This record gives sequence, structure tokens and C-alpha cells, in this order.
Amino acid sequence: MEAMCGRYAVTLPPDAMATLFGSADRPNFAPRWNVAPTQMAPMVAIGQAGDTRILQARWGLRPAWMAKDPPTGPLFNARGETVADKPAFRTAFARKRCLIPADGFYEWKRDGKQRTPFFIARSDGQPVAFAGLWEAAKDEEGGLLLSMSIVTTAARESFKELHDRFPVVIEPDHWRMWLTASTPPEVLKQMLVPPADGVMVPRQVSDRVNKVSHDDAACLEPVA
Repeated sequence: MEAMCGRYAVTLPPDAMATLFGSADRPNFAPRWNVAPTQMAPMVAIGQAGDTRILQARWGLRPAWMAKDPPTGPLFNARGETVADKPAFRTAFARKRCLIPADGFYEWKRDGKQRTPFFIARSDGQPVAFAGLWEAAKDEEGGLLLSMSIVTTAARESFKELHDRFPVVIEPDHWRMWLTASTPPEVLKQMLVPPADGVMVPRQVSDRVNKVSHDDAACLEPVA
């Protein structure tokens, strides 16, 4: 199968997000119901002063040593099994880890040519923090490009009819450990597992989400 499908939603207001992650930042971003690769979205990272920052980054990692995106396009997913060794990800995994706030993510169930969208979110209704990697590189105009990638892992058996990959979800009591540059690699690797059964649940949603240009609350309307 291909990598985890590339859409998610993040609608938590900036003030609420800042409170949740303990950041003084109040970035001016609007709610997003249909974030797609190459688009800008919030990420949470540790700043140079050791404080928690909320910044806007392009979804699609570009390592600092890459002059441009690879021919296959921006790296919007990183496989947890190889993230410590792959040249495109190993530096970010070692020193530039982030959290990617979300309400949940979309996945499509395939039945022949038919694709039925589902939204996968926490069963307790709380926001999700995906394990992420970030980089800072120069864009085509010579300016600063912050970019990020979502770390994925093998899905649990209960989700494999939707997809065989699943984004790594970092629980709140591990947020600081994931973000801290000095956390040992062996500790980080223990976090690269799918959520326990029952933590994330799917529900069928409107096929409005199929179009990237549709970015409104109707994308999340449940289908009976």
C-alpha cells in the first residue's frame, strides 16, 4: 500500500492550542478541515531559548541540505521503522522533532474503484498530537522555509482494512520527552507505535473531503 493518506484536520483555536501546549505564541491561523501536503499548518517545537513554540510550517519535509524537493515531491510521511537511518530524516529525528496538532486524519476505504472517506479521531474527543520532524531550509527565493513530516508506523490489525500505516500519536505525558533534543534514541523508538485499540476511532464522513479545494466543516459531516 501507499503511505498514509495525506489529509488531516486542525481546528483548535490558537489560544486554546497555546494553552494546551504551554506556548506563549498566538499565531494567526484559521481552522483547517482539509490540510493537504505542501500546505502550511501549525507545529509545536522547542525554540532556541528552550521554550515551547507554535509555528507555521509546510507539510512536506525538505532537509536543509536539499536545494529543492526530491523528484517524488515533499516528504510528508516518515516511516518510524527507518527514520533514524534514512538520510532525509535522520538529522531531524536526532535533533528536530515536533508535535503536529490535529483533530484527526482522513483515510479512504477502497472497494474496487470506489473510495469511501473516514475520519479517524480520538474516542475521548480530545486533540491529537502526531509525532513530527521539522527542518529549516532556504526556499526558492532565498527565504526561510520551515517544513515538517508526520511519522507513521504499522497500523493495528483493527485498522488494516482502511490502511496498513498509521500516524504515531504522542500522548501528553510524553510531549516534552519527544520534543527534547537530548532524549536518547532508544527511548524515542519506544514511542513509535500505533495508539492502543480504542484510543482512535473511525467514522464515515462526506466525500466533500475528496477535493483539496474543499476546506470547511462540511468535510467532517458524518455519514450514517
